[in-house]
Amino acid sequence: MPEDNKMLLKLVILDKDRNILIDAAGATPRLPEITIPPFTRIGYAATSAAREKYGLELFVITEAITKPADKDELNLENLTLICRLQDSNTSLVDGLTWQAQAQTELAEPDRIALEGAIKEFEPYDSGAKASSFGRYQSLDDLRAWYTPHLDQLGLRETGIQQWNGDPWFALFRIKAEPKNGETRTEPVAEGAPVPPKALWFKAVGEPNTREYAVTLALAQECPYWFAKVIASNPEWHGWLMEEVNGHELDEEPDGRPWALTARVLAKVQKRFVGKEEELLALGCRDWRMPRVLAALDPFFEDMEEIMERQPNDPPRKLDRSELRALKVQCQDLCHRVEDVDIPYTITHGDFSPHNVLVSNEWPVFIDWAEAYVSFPFISWEYFWNRMIKDHPAHAEWHERMHRNYAYRVWAPLLTKSRVDEGLRLSPAMAVLVLALYGIDDPEQRRNRRADKGKRSLVRRLHRELEILQNAVTESVGAL
Repeated sequence: MPEDNKMLLKLVILDKDRNILIDAAGATPRLPEITIPPFTRIGYAATSAAREKYGLELFVITEAITKPADKDELNLENLTLICRLQDSNTSLVDGLTWQAQAQTELAEPDRIALEGAIKEFEPYDSGAKASSFGRYQSLDDLRAWYTPHLDQLGLRETGIQQWNGDPWFALFRIKAEPKNGETRTEPVAEGAPVPPKALWFKAVGEPNTREYAVTLALAQECPYWFAKVIASNPEWHGWLMEEVNGHELDEEPDGRPWALTARVLAKVQKRFVGKEEELLALGCRDWRMPRVLAALDPFFEDMEEIMERQPNDPPRKLDRSELRALKVQCQDLCHRVEDVDIPYTITHGDFSPHNVLVSNEWPVFIDWAEAYVSFPFISWEYFWNRMIKDHPAHAEWHERMHRNYAYRVWAPLLTKSRVDEGLRLSPAMAVLVLALYGIDDPEQRRNRRADKGKRSLVRRLHRELEILQNAVTESVGAL
């Protein structure tokens, strides 16, 4: 049985001949099992748990969710990982043994898990189902690609720490050391390149393939504020990059890096002003005001049904007339954003302190999967809200962050009055763009599991527009 609040995972570990690693230490042979915390990166948590329990360095190829005979629904309680050893010469602890698939005699839950996992894996492994990393051979292919780049840096791999294991997506840290085995003790000569202590490989599949081209463009245009890309592979939508020696901004106790992050975010956005078509060609989502306006009719049609499906009241439902009035307010909001004439540029639709690493007190940006061409201030709004929510004790940082983003970078390009008006509009616009996410995907629009989140966002949008309207009313009353 899994520990309290832990997920139980079964491991189908294969060798090059497709034999299965069996735990034969007990009375009944079984698949190796591990437990991991919920709501965590499965690849990292699973490989860490397998290392601790069995002394095995695994590479997760893919996941399979199997259905026990007595259950009707699939769920994460029935998750099996298909894995291989990083090193085929690994010594096994007592009780673990390789068996041919046809000779395994497992109890029913493990037999069902094994059959389901192999059924999931075989089409990828045979090539009948396309993938970038779904084959047993994929790890060898990856190593054959990135090892020459490590050689050029004078490094050799000592192991892999995996975060994602998926046929299309990959994220892992390549631990490395100097090829001669020596540890540098002498100070590095000024200007001499310093080999990184580790590298990262990341690859993306649909619907996030845009992150590949966007990342390369950002690293080229703004090399000081993004991790150094060593090599890229367009076939996999993958890239190899140097590890940033630092920590997440969210862990930073000093206000200076937070203010610098606000300033650098604005500087990155300013670099791409006037490059809308280039950004769209890279795959950035189009959330300029004409696109937002076009999405309002289908979105509010959906919301009328989604509000009707709300099972309880409170929270308060918005009726059809309120939703239709809200749509008109959103149209007015879009026109006001157009009128203030702040130029469209690259915009991060999920910008937070977790997208920033602090290295030598300076920010380095990562994870730009949600790259848009849009009203730039919505990125500031997402960042600002996360800071206020997660670090309420640091109100003294607010003014400096605000000044760095809005006035040190944007005001010289625009005017202070236009920047002020843009900042007044950005809270409501940030919520609106977030609420519209997925409007182009029929499957997401039909997904009722997202209903609660959509209703919450629409209520938040209603509040932000009320605040904006009240501010206008007060301003007019003061004249």
